Amino acid sequence: MPQAEAAWPSATDLRLAEHPEFVLLCRVLGGLRRLSIPDGPVRSGAAMPRATHHLVDLLRATQTRIAVLTTRLADGTAGPDEQRAFADQAEDLADLLRSHADDVDAGIVAAPRHLFDTNRETA
Repeated sequence: MPQAEAAWPSATDLRLAEHPEFVLLCRVLGGLRRLSIPDGPVRSGAAMPRATHHLVDLLRATQTRIAVLTTRLADGTAGPDEQRAFADQAEDLADLLRSHADDVDAGIVAAPRHLFDTNRETA
């Protein structure tokens, strides 16, 4: 019988998710995410390419996993297998990020839009 993969998040991860510092970090990251989303419509009218959207989702999920692993490492509960599994996933994500950058350079994925700097007058 094949060994089942450990479900993520585990019961330990869920307990850590209730830790006050983790909750604060999630709130800060959520606030930063809201600040990074423009209030108005996208200037070009084009939506984010699917490949870019997938990469952004993976990066956001990795941020959360980094926070959990950091907490577990700090309190000494992160096992070596968990650390190796995360390192493997991080390597895969790094490869995906490099591949996405190559696709942008090759014109396969739309290039990033540059925001115009606006001069705002102070009151």
